[in-house]
Amino acid sequence: MDSETGITGVSELVLEVLDLNRAERFYSEALGLPVVARGEENGRVWLMAGAQTRIGLWRPQVGLENGRGGAHVHFALHIDGFAFDGAVHRLRDAGCKPAVYSLEDEGYGRAAYTPDPDGNIVELWTWNVRQHLRQK
Repeated sequence: MDSETGITGVSELVLEVLDLNRAERFYSEALGLPVVARGEENGRVWLMAGAQTRIGLWRPQVGLENGRGGAHVHFALHIDGFAFDGAVHRLRDAGCKPAVYSLEDEGYGRAAYTPDPDGNIVELWTWNVRQHLRQK
């Protein structure tokens, strides 16, 4: 937790998608994220990424306080190093062609990048960003 702000992490990330079923298949099957809620009437699917972050997949729409999902976003999901190779294989088995980088020489682990069906770039990264706090 940031001692000054009380912020402990990201609770929610919303992505705008054109084909909700196709996007849900990518996030639930290729990435293995569990679906936790659906809003068929308003074109939304919610999945969990870890213990405290949910990812919303929304058909184009305006939500509360005029919020919209982001289009063509790049975001990174932390993944444990022991699970990295299996996750890359899972993406390949799902027809993705992830770009894989070793950043270990620089002290930043390994990363795999793949676009989702709507062009958002999903990164799986073994480096834990909490290390920024240890560098202060």
